[in-house]
Amino acid sequence: MEDRDILVLVDENDEEIEMEILDYFYHEDQEYALLTPLDEDCGNDNCDCHERDLYIMKVVVNGDMEEFHPVEDEKMEALIQAVETIYGDDEE
Repeated sequence: MEDRDILVLVDENDEEIEMEILDYFYHEDQEYALLTPLDEDCGNDNCDCHERDLYIMKVVVNGDMEEFHPVEDEKMEALIQAVETIYGDDEE
């Protein structure tokens, strides 16, 4: 089993959400991370588990730490297009 980069976020209800960092990319000189919720495979061959939700967060380096910030709404469409250009239809 390969090592995964896992990020634990806290939502507005103070519940922890585990996210897997799939990759990092740059857009307009800013670093972003492509994330997906960390889910266990359900074992059902008839479900759509292979279709994952993807999230983009801005990465801000603060000393030795990476901070993950929500992306401003007005930048999201350009970032989605950048991700589609970089990764195309590749599921990996």
